[in-house]
Amino acid sequence: MYKVVMTLLLFFSCVTYADSIGFGKIAGIKQYAFSSTQNIKVFFQADATLINETCKESQRVYGVITANNHDAEIIDRMLSLIMTAYVANKKVRLHSEDNSCEIGFVSLQEEYF
Repeated sequence: MYKVVMTLLLFFSCVTYADSIGFGKIAGIKQYAFSSTQNIKVFFQADATLINETCKESQRVYGVITANNHDAEIIDRMLSLIMTAYVANKKVRLHSEDNSCEIGFVSLQEEYF
């Protein structure tokens, strides 16, 4: 019985936050314009929640916006929300469409819903 309950808990916890990259305040934003890499990384502060454990670099959870995966207008809108949250010290939610670190959804919100 214990194994069944633990299996169900593991299954539902993975399903609940499967596409979440993280929820919290922004620690920093890095823009890469190397010949091999054209992307933007958004790093959460250490106390972020709802994190995707595979999206960590230097002990920080991050999401990435890859230039050739989004239209320029969409990147501008995402960065506007992210920068607003960073400057105002507010929380954001980053979400991935395909359970990766690629940001597909940005939300400026103080609590998760």
